[in-house]
Amino acid sequence: MTQQFIIIILLIALGYVLKRLNYFKANDSQIFATLVLNITLPSLVIVNLNKAELDISLSILPIMMICFGVISKIIVIWCFLNRDNQIRGTMGMMTASLNIGLFAYPLVATIWPEKGMIYFGMADIGGAVIMFGVTYFVGNYFSNGADNFDFKYLGINIVKSVPLMTYIIMFILNLSNIHFPAPVISFFSTLSKANMPLSMILLGLMLSFKIERRYLPLVAKYLGLHYGIALVAGLLVHYFLPVHDEMIKTTLQVAWLLPVGVSVIPYAIQFKYRTLPIIGMVTNLTIVISIIILYVYQAIFV
Repeated sequence: MTQQFIIIILLIALGYVLKRLNYFKANDSQIFATLVLNITLPSLVIVNLNKAELDISLSILPIMMICFGVISKIIVIWCFLNRDNQIRGTMGMMTASLNIGLFAYPLVATIWPEKGMIYFGMADIGGAVIMFGVTYFVGNYFSNGADNFDFKYLGINIVKSVPLMTYIIMFILNLSNIHFPAPVISFFSTLSKANMPLSMILLGLMLSFKIERRYLPLVAKYLGLHYGIALVAGLLVHYFLPVHDEMIKTTLQVAWLLPVGVSVIPYAIQFKYRTLPIIGMVTNLTIVISIIILYVYQAIFV
């Protein structure tokens, strides 16, 4: 497993170096993101869920993700009550808006190749509700120039999430005992093999180590809350969640330690936040920190 993590780090470093050498521009990450989110990641979901054995008990995963998202957002916003709406809205948007699609799936497929995608896919349903619903609401509520809450925009974003819709469709097909034939799965399997390298190179293209010192206290406080709340919630799940499937607990513990999702950025732009430098710093720092945490986690517990 250590060798796999070394490969992952090298792929991220490759993306970053290619950007620094101007072989790719930062804007080129959109092309990679389109390929990953709309082609390779859905292919990986199709391959993993085609004949997977699903259990209704896994429905606890999206429920726990939603509960964690709502509670943690309330806690973080409360911790920044002495700040203006721009800061509170920014911190509230980033909290529990987790990067499951780009960051988690490639690592999960490596660490838990047999059933990881099933469990994290279920968690992603709850994560999508937080990202496209609660996070959007928080950003709208604290903005100074936003219109009323746009339910149409929310619905369109959920439907446009190809990985999420692929997962839901495959989940329904699986429960209906409808499966794709071997030639179709072979095709998607070929595409899915590109998901991990493309995702990691994409993370490298997105990385930026630009630090603005005036925002460091705010960023440090947020990072402490981001990982501190996740750690406490993970311990509570470990000791008190009444389930016998340890992979459910593992999924929640790992999911809550993931980086901040990049979808927060378009929300901040839409709602006219002036805190994009803070979001950029947090997004990049959480990618690095979460990689280190997951490496240590799998080295000790997997």
